[in-house]
Amino acid sequence: MVALVTGIGSARSLSAVAEAPKEPPNIIFVLTDDQFPGTENAMPALKNNITSQGVKFTDTTSTFPLCCPGRATILRGQYAHNTHIYGNSLPLGGYEKFRDQGEQKSTIATWLHDGGYQTGLFGKYMNNYTSLDIPLGWDRWYAWNGVSEGWTSLNDQGIRKPLRRKKADPGVSRAAIGFLRGHIGRPAPVFAYVSFAAEHSPYRYAKTDGRKFEGVGVPRGPAFNEDDVSDKPSNVRNLPEVSSSDVSQLDQDYRNGLRSLMRVDRFIGDVSTLLTRKGEMNNTYFVFYTDNGAHFGQHRLKHGKLHPYEEDTGFPLIVRGPGIDHGVKSGKLVGNHDIAPTLADMGDVSIPAFVDGRSFLPLAQDPTIAWTRTAILSEKADNEVSPNRWDMLRMPGKVYTRYENGDAEYYDLTLDPYQLHNAFGAADTAYAPPDRSTRDYYEQRLNALDVCRGYEGPGSCREAEDAPLPSSGAILRQWQPTAPLTLVRGRWILRSSDL
Repeated sequence: MVALVTGIGSARSLSAVAEAPKEPPNIIFVLTDDQFPGTENAMPALKNNITSQGVKFTDTTSTFPLCCPGRATILRGQYAHNTHIYGNSLPLGGYEKFRDQGEQKSTIATWLHDGGYQTGLFGKYMNNYTSLDIPLGWDRWYAWNGVSEGWTSLNDQGIRKPLRRKKADPGVSRAAIGFLRGHIGRPAPVFAYVSFAAEHSPYRYAKTDGRKFEGVGVPRGPAFNEDDVSDKPSNVRNLPEVSSSDVSQLDQDYRNGLRSLMRVDRFIGDVSTLLTRKGEMNNTYFVFYTDNGAHFGQHRLKHGKLHPYEEDTGFPLIVRGPGIDHGVKSGKLVGNHDIAPTLADMGDVSIPAFVDGRSFLPLAQDPTIAWTRTAILSEKADNEVSPNRWDMLRMPGKVYTRYENGDAEYYDLTLDPYQLHNAFGAADTAYAPPDRSTRDYYEQRLNALDVCRGYEGPGSCREAEDAPLPSSGAILRQWQPTAPLTLVRGRWILRSSDL
């Protein structure tokens, strides 16, 4: 039995309830690397087997758009300010810090393993993973070794083996399918965590895909090489237009990135065929996501991540599985910190109190249920990749971002989906910036989210995420965080005695 999570927001029909499995479902989680939003639509096996058969969460937020922080959050269901993984290498992050803090002792793998699941990880685990140690909770271990993104070998069940980069993703597919073929149908259900390099540079693809996407380039939406960035924060406002040679390179990289994703797509197609043949497709959850999004020339940013724009933070999450209706899109707010508790919910296992996120499985099975979340935090601490911390408050149809240097951005995504007119800086914006009281309220929400911990009780992330949106002065006056916080220079900080 297998479960793939790739989307959410479906209605639970009578037929879906009638077909609900009597045995524990299998779970398959497919993770790509630095995938540009929208490229999932160029993956036919994903569209035909998962997206059209499940729910696509179109308002999914990456809570820290960088590889290692994102992966730590996915494994543990915590915001980065609680994993303390802020970068890809020491001292701010990387595998060593995740291990030394003891965080790999309790992850989605240990929760499901302790609940009777056969577990396997295939591909990229963490940046700077060079060890032959196998973390707790994993029965099958096939993880790349190397400094930064330089995968030179792999840890295959505790044995170091050579690895050729161009063979990395095909090896992941073979190992994962071998695991599934050998374990599906046994009494214990299966959890497979399948993590590919695509579409991360250098965009390695199979020869058979070398002629695909000829003439395709980066979508020329209004944000691409944006005409006027005078309204943007200083780190973007001072950027020159992307040159014609850089645009050509972006187009080439985009094409090659699409080609690299075809290996992922074939894996999804092959696994779907395997599950169907074994009679397990209807008892499998598929979850499809990326570790973070990426920009390709939007807002004059050439290629990269770590910016609080939809290209970097807004890649959709897709889910298919038992009790989930077909072909549904949901605009409810979910985040990558929700993935681990959702996988646990699929496997009917409990989660530790430290988890910040919540299961979206009930929402996937019945979109009419109350979803009380009104905001999600995305954050970036200073790290080795980029200075200048920012905190982003992602709300339904709105986004407010504050920068450590005093810059701020506000976009009404309903009126301005491409984030062209920062209401705090654009003279021609079609919408007004938040008034003073509303902005103060957004700041208060960010302050509470910056220090929230766990999913229950005072100071929890659920409390901070579920606070009412400002629709009246009464709400602004009445809501106060109940955590043991103290106000320091306009920001709520946990008292030292509570650290």
